Amino acid sequence: MSLSSRFSTMRRDVPRKLRDLPSNLRLAAIGAWRGRERGIAVFAGVFLASLVITTVLSYGVGLSQVFFENSLENDVFDAKVEFNKAPSNDTSGWTNDTGTLIETCDEFTVMDEFSDCTVVLGKKGLHSQFTFGNEDVYLALPLAMESANSTDPLRDWDTEGIWDYEYRNGPPVFDGRAITFLGPGAFDGVLADRLSENLIGEESIWVSPEEVEAQRGVYIPSDVASKANAEVGDILRTLNFSYTSESALPGSMDEDDCEGKIYSSREGVLHCQQVLIVENLTILGIYAPWDQGNPTLSANPVYATLTVLNETQKVTLIDNDHFFFGLTLDRSLLPTTSTADATDWLDDLSRDTEEKTYNDGQIEIYYVDIVGSTIVFLEIFLGLIQAFDYVIMIPIVVLSLSVLIYGLILSLEQRRREISIHRVIGASSKDLQSMVLLELAVVSFVAWFAGYLLAMAAVPIVLASVGFMQFEALGFSVNPALSLGATIFTIIATLGLALIFGRSRARDFMELEIDEGVSRVKKVSKPKVWLHWTLFLVGSLGAIDTYLEMNGSEDGILTNWFVEGLINIFGPFMLWIGGALLLGRIGAAGPRIMQFFFSRTPLLSDVKRGLKGSGSTESVNRLAVIMLLTLSIVTLAAVQGYTGTNVDEVTSDLEVGSDLQVVTLEPVNSTQIEALIEDLSQEDVTVKAVTVPEISLIPNDGETLTAYVLLNDSEDVLKWFPQAIPGDDVSAAMDAYQSGGFSAGTDAAYAMDL
Repeated sequence: MSLSSRFSTMRRDVPRKLRDLPSNLRLAAIGAWRGRERGIAVFAGVFLASLVITTVLSYGVGLSQVFFENSLENDVFDAKVEFNKAPSNDTSGWTNDTGTLIETCDEFTVMDEFSDCTVVLGKKGLHSQFTFGNEDVYLALPLAMESANSTDPLRDWDTEGIWDYEYRNGPPVFDGRAITFLGPGAFDGVLADRLSENLIGEESIWVSPEEVEAQRGVYIPSDVASKANAEVGDILRTLNFSYTSESALPGSMDEDDCEGKIYSSREGVLHCQQVLIVENLTILGIYAPWDQGNPTLSANPVYATLTVLNETQKVTLIDNDHFFFGLTLDRSLLPTTSTADATDWLDDLSRDTEEKTYNDGQIEIYYVDIVGSTIVFLEIFLGLIQAFDYVIMIPIVVLSLSVLIYGLILSLEQRRREISIHRVIGASSKDLQSMVLLELAVVSFVAWFAGYLLAMAAVPIVLASVGFMQFEALGFSVNPALSLGATIFTIIATLGLALIFGRSRARDFMELEIDEGVSRVKKVSKPKVWLHWTLFLVGSLGAIDTYLEMNGSEDGILTNWFVEGLINIFGPFMLWIGGALLLGRIGAAGPRIMQFFFSRTPLLSDVKRGLKGSGSTESVNRLAVIMLLTLSIVTLAAVQGYTGTNVDEVTSDLEVGSDLQVVTLEPVNSTQIEALIEDLSQEDVTVKAVTVPEISLIPNDGETLTAYVLLNDSEDVLKWFPQAIPGDDVSAAMDAYQSGGFSAGTDAAYAMDL
């Protein structure tokens, strides 16, 4: 047939098919409903595949929203605006006049996107985005706390390690406590609300700009206050901090080049730090540390008002690039539907903000998008989580496809005679195939839509899970809607696969001879048992190799790292699927095995006849595989959920030490703590407390070690684990401790040459 004749035929047939489509769909729906028993397996397969794939994709969207919302709570500032270039005599677009800088803040808050602004003296400028490979990150040190001195002799500001701090987010640039000086804008408005959220106790108050200036106020983290035994209202006679005047690569700076001291970071970068002193500060509040947020900012610093610095000190810090504007966004305008939408909105805001000049063109700025860079780190972290989810999704999708194929075979097998009879009375193969596929399409579409809706409804519940069958409200709404592309993917991966398999199987049935179609014996191809054995043996090889390595073998069976890596990745799936297929073969032989046992038992002749009519070997084989896959997946989910909850509980117990850990700023005994907890509790509870003293051991030629002293009742109050004591018997370990014994971890034992 020529191309023109085909085009003419299509032009004639397409309008007719479109005209007949509503009636054909109605007939297909009626036929599917009447034959719903044969279509239930098809429905189950498509429904399960749609539910799983949609849930995984939607869970990724919802998880990104949850992480995004939570990450916003960890950063006080949403944006950090620096000078476009580092201040120097050779650059323009900057000023060291703090009055002018405070006035410039008003130009930002006029914009609808920003809700608050303040001048900040703290971490050095980046003048570029915080991204991987940016070497400027290693040069941006914060203002570092050096020492403090109180008028109260009961305070201990000389405690060893009081200013040490571990930064867990970002590169290892610095390992000390930072200090940040805030302008008046931080003591009212949105910034004041955010900074005051974690204040501890009724005495801690985030005061107004006028009060903080009059009292020369400072706010300290609770862990610093605990080490110094400090309280709200204490007067600090002096507070010493250092700024970075110069940074250089190793070998490019020596002591003669630095008027202060040289600090070397873990990466080997050298920093010249010089000390400034402020006097007569008042502790106005103590705050509980936030979870560490974006590493662009200093995590949990000492906060002080800008007004405690004299003009010379302010100019010095600005000249050495320790200045930035701290901005907050109107978060109601920030899209939270997806991180992609939020990124687009933030990119537009960053571009629009940078294109402007400020203070009549005297100040040129560089906009550091803290929220946007947080999203980048979130996407990397979420990518790892979603990769794990996709791996978990594979066996469930395989199961759903097995159910789908089983349902298709079962459905078409039941219609084999019907199709042959239609062919006898004159129906064409093309029309019969269209009828079968249209009915399949109706069932598959309903199954896909039902799975899609259930997944959309289930994802918020899954996101609220905090343990095995334990849920807590998120505190904010989540909209895990999929994009158009993701929705189309779920349709293709479920409905499309169903139609592809259906078309292939239907075509095979249409090619049957009429007498073969009506016969009771069906020709089936032999299964590829060799492939099943190959999957199982390769998977077993990986399992044996892992077992040997976990039990002392250095290399195991596999010595090639590349082959071992591939088998470790794909081996579990090969073992799982291959084992299920082989066990399915055993399950398929079940009727024959049972016939062998019951064939000579007259009392069970009915069972024998029932087993003879129990279905084809192929059907029983597929059903056995489906049952095995379902059982293994449900078992995996239950074990994973239960063990995950146990891991969380053990982790919490290890961090807390008991049901509750109480840290006080003032010396109290266990009896007072017990009375306090009983008063605070709304229920009748029995409280038993024990003090755990912490002391420092200083060996003659080693680093300082931390030791915990066990008092009476430690065995009953504290939670003990075999990893924390010698042996497995807690009572025996306690007896050994009471007899003067002690235990040490591997690092401590090595340091003490034990």
